[in-house]
Amino acid sequence: MLSKISFSLIVLTLFLSISATAQKGSWYVGGQVGFNVQTQKITGLPDVNTSSWNIAPEVGTFLQKNLQLGLALNLGGSHSDAVGSTPSITTTAWSPVIYLRQFYPVGDKFSIFTGLVGNFTVGSNSSNGASGSVDGWGLHLSLGAAFAVSKTFTVVGQYGLFGYSYSSATLNGNKNSISNFGLNVNSLGPVFNVGLYWTFKE
Repeated sequence: MLSKISFSLIVLTLFLSISATAQKGSWYVGGQVGFNVQTQKITGLPDVNTSSWNIAPEVGTFLQKNLQLGLALNLGGSHSDAVGSTPSITTTAWSPVIYLRQFYPVGDKFSIFTGLVGNFTVGSNSSNGASGSVDGWGLHLSLGAAFAVSKTFTVVGQYGLFGYSYSSATLNGNKNSISNFGLNVNSLGPVFNVGLYWTFKE
């Protein structure tokens, strides 16, 4: 049985670009915060508890009226342990992310967008005194929507639609690698995320 509690903190719930009618040369800052707690129960085995977090500050600009270029720095980590058992694993990693989004206005305050997102990841892990490293990269297409709450704040939701990601972890001389290709692949935090942007130059 898998029990999962997951939520994204977005600093107030207001995120993404500038507005449905963003001006060329506009600049914004923003980001997202996420936290996840998961408990895995398997008959006959100890419960496994995993907690994870991520912080992703962003900055970006509009190259054209509806074409957005952004850069984010996704910082994250996780800790996993089996109840009543010694083994535990802690991982910390940072991942620069660059994205390009094309917006399609659907009114004065609402717009939808498609995006291309790329990233690479480096970090470290540890388990019972032993240490290792993690690395990876990803590229995906995304779909999303933005709602301008005011002239300077906008709420945005994004879904990692299709792409490829690769990650590897080395610990105690053992290497574990995972690659994903297809739907539900995202390079910026969870597959679905929400964030908040503040326009400081128009």
